[in-house]
Amino acid sequence: MGETGGSEYLLAAQVGRLLHVSPKTVSGWATQGKLPYVRTLGGHRRFPEATIRELAERLAAGSISPEALQARYP
Repeated sequence: MGETGGSEYLLAAQVGRLLHVSPKTVSGWATQGKLPYVRTLGGHRRFPEATIRELAERLAAGSISPEALQARYP
């Protein structure tokens, strides 16, 4: 994805590939406040690449459990 405001942003599908989940799961986590995002003028979500890559690295290293993201909150 190209530059937007000086920062790189990812699509939900790209985030899903990095985190090994579906784009629908990414959207759900965003709605639940588990992933940061911004909205485009067209209303689509874009996710900050640096933050998502850091999360993916922490998941791979085991410093965050996948269950922490998948837990459902009331």
